[in-house]
Amino acid sequence: MMIRIWAQMMEMVGSRPKIWHYLAIVQFLLLAMAAIILGIWWHPEPHSDWLYYWNAAGVPSAYERGGIGIWLLAIPKAMGASPLAAALLLNVSALGWLSWLAYRLDGSRWRWLAQIVVAALFLIVPFMSLVQLDLIAATGLATAFWLLADERLVLAARWRSLLVLLTVAMGVSTKPQFALILWTLVGLGAMFGLLPFFRKEKSRGRRVLLILLVGSILGFLMDMGFRQLSGRTEQIRTSSAVTLYGGLLVSSNEPDQGCGYWSTRAAEAAKEDLSRTLPVAVIQRLQARPFQHWLSVMRCKAPEILNPPPFALYWLIESPNVRADINAAPNAAEFQKRYYQALALERFAYGWLKIAVFFACFLTTLWLWRRDRLLSLLPMLWPISFWCVHLVFEIQGRYFLGLFLLAPLLCMMVLRMTVQPDREMAGILNPERSGRLVEGTSNDLLETPAR
Repeated sequence: MMIRIWAQMMEMVGSRPKIWHYLAIVQFLLLAMAAIILGIWWHPEPHSDWLYYWNAAGVPSAYERGGIGIWLLAIPKAMGASPLAAALLLNVSALGWLSWLAYRLDGSRWRWLAQIVVAALFLIVPFMSLVQLDLIAATGLATAFWLLADERLVLAARWRSLLVLLTVAMGVSTKPQFALILWTLVGLGAMFGLLPFFRKEKSRGRRVLLILLVGSILGFLMDMGFRQLSGRTEQIRTSSAVTLYGGLLVSSNEPDQGCGYWSTRAAEAAKEDLSRTLPVAVIQRLQARPFQHWLSVMRCKAPEILNPPPFALYWLIESPNVRADINAAPNAAEFQKRYYQALALERFAYGWLKIAVFFACFLTTLWLWRRDRLLSLLPMLWPISFWCVHLVFEIQGRYFLGLFLLAPLLCMMVLRMTVQPDREMAGILNPERSGRLVEGTSNDLLETPAR
């Protein structure tokens, strides 16, 4: 009975595209209210990386990392906002923009890819009251995907190209991990593109990879420029290298010792090697152990990489001031019991999200394979790029936020760009202004809704 009612409701919504607008607004308001209520209720104070971001925002001499995102954080800080208010302002704004992008790009009848994005945003709601820049960085790349694919955006090609490069650069400068991800994605795409099977076709994928490569290099150089201006060479070298040391060079190969995670030993080793250049230090440490050891470290990390854990609720509740308040409460034991139940529920929901994302990537590649083979591979190469990077670098659940949040948007981008194979890529290669999607385009996965 319930299944029949749900099917009838979805049929009604699917036949009336404007209803999706109202659904998107309702979803955004509910998620925004949840983020604000959680933030006000628990009031997490900055600590660890979040404390660095807050202290360095607007202070060039304190810069170590954070790129454009840290300067965005400096705006509410300069206006006198508290860390909580600044975090909520930036992250709720990013939430609204990502929700809009998802519904804007998803032209399928049921907006199933947009629902995956909303589900991913729902699961990181507890994360939005923290002074973190992960969501801002992901928003930069999501905006680039939209600019690459949305032909309904009337914008001259040169301005569109410039905006794509700037939004990619924003995301990469804010979170340099994205530079490694995009370079791996470009490398894997280039390897496939050179194969005779792919070389024969005229693919938009090559141009997309080139744009992402240039934008990522620009973002990387932007971050390096900020670092040089700050003059904090020693601190920057240590904070940047520790992800490599914790992820591989001094990592344990035993699961119960947290292989691949940050450790004090990794931070100490990074400081010990300051007298040597980083390439020399890395080579010497790699030569000090047999090759089988490094393989065993990667094998130890593989389960956490292929199946990363949820992170949002943990980072909220384990904020030092929040944890102290909980431990001091008279019902601390009862709360801890409910907290573990909430973590189990979060893990269950996160597991289904991962299945949905991987299925969406696979289905998109399969569906578009005959239209543009190289471009259709990008959704599958996206998670593979994350896996390859984190086989070497440090792992944490939050480092995979971009994988699950951006993968559906990447699928939407690829679908948009292949729905009209005879048109130029969203005006980027067309000297004229881009037009609207042709009415009546038919595709089971991507249908242009009636307007």
